[in-house]
Amino acid sequence: MTEHKSGADLALGGQRVHERLALREPELVTRVLTRIQAEVADYRRLPVEELAGDIARITRQAVRAFARSLREDRLLNEAELRQIGASAVRRAEEGFPLEAVLTAYHVGAREILAVGSADAGRADVADLLDVADRVLGFVGTVTGAVTRAYLEELRTKVGQEHTARRTLLSVLVDGGPVDVVARSAGITLPTRYLVLSVELGPHADEASPGVDTEIAVRRKLRRFLAAFERCCGDGVLASLDGTGGLVLLPLTGRLSAVPEWHALAEAAGRAAGVDVLAAAEPAEPPEVREVAARTGEVLDVLRWFGRPPGLYRLDDVLVEYQLTRPGAARDRLAAVLAPLDAHPELTETLSTYLELDTNRRRTAATLHVHPNTVDYRLRRVRDLTGIDPLHPAGLPRIVAALAARRANVPRG
Repeated sequence: MTEHKSGADLALGGQRVHERLALREPELVTRVLTRIQAEVADYRRLPVEELAGDIARITRQAVRAFARSLREDRLLNEAELRQIGASAVRRAEEGFPLEAVLTAYHVGAREILAVGSADAGRADVADLLDVADRVLGFVGTVTGAVTRAYLEELRTKVGQEHTARRTLLSVLVDGGPVDVVARSAGITLPTRYLVLSVELGPHADEASPGVDTEIAVRRKLRRFLAAFERCCGDGVLASLDGTGGLVLLPLTGRLSAVPEWHALAEAAGRAAGVDVLAAAEPAEPPEVREVAARTGEVLDVLRWFGRPPGLYRLDDVLVEYQLTRPGAARDRLAAVLAPLDAHPELTETLSTYLELDTNRRRTAATLHVHPNTVDYRLRRVRDLTGIDPLHPAGLPRIVAALAARRANVPRG
């Protein structure tokens, strides 16, 4: 079996490789930088001073680290890996793509091998293979160091940004020094937000046997929010659980048009694979607290009246909203239907009859009963409450009473 040489003794073309790399270091660094700019498009976006400064410096350090590792016949040490990791952290801070950083190191490794083996001949095959193996090992070690440092910085950065956004959302909703919090977090407030109170339906996976419900819920929420972030960028603020919550969208660009609100809500629902019921209203940052409370109330009204999935504004439910505001009148209206408490079939028939625009036949078909049964039940409502739902004069009061009753006993 052939015994491998020490890294210090590896020679190609009659010259030790580590010595060749040291002697040709300036040329090698220039070649690496030129090739990186030619092959990795992201590096062409960097300022010239950064390429000539930080990027050139870490390239030089990497070349020297590999040459030392050969001369001393060892792997990269902790100090060398820290240098490489520190450079990766700076790229993460800049938002520079990790893929581009890793590609650059691979480009550099190919240039190291090309320069180191430039004068190799047939007699150098064994040493050439050994050098190539060491270059591959170098790339693997560097890739690990870069990835660890970059992702750790990214996790820290994402965690800080997430905390800052949560804090800003809390201050917007609960009240407080919004401008101060935004400045300290480095967040530029939009002129207006679109405030969304949303209810999310369950995804089919949440009830699938063998599927982790928590994972299914997180996946649903991630896809739901991703649809908003694709449209609105990283200025989206949200507080959501599995059933819904609050979302604030920067109200700029095409989202300024109301039809786009509906389209975006529908797109988010499709992305998440769920039905979405939402109440929306624009607000300047100081108004978010008041508007968020109101959209939450509108969402309650949408639930109480069984509105189908979609996005609604206060204007869409003005009458229902006003009828359900707390007060003595609402309590008295709700009490009108108290005699129906012992007759749930009458309440169900009355609700369906009103939801179907007082169409008796459709009501009967929906409830799977005969139209005569519907007539009988509605007459029973009249006898118990004193209001005739079959007579046009009775409809406004019966609608108001039913709205007040639903507001007093909100559905889950």
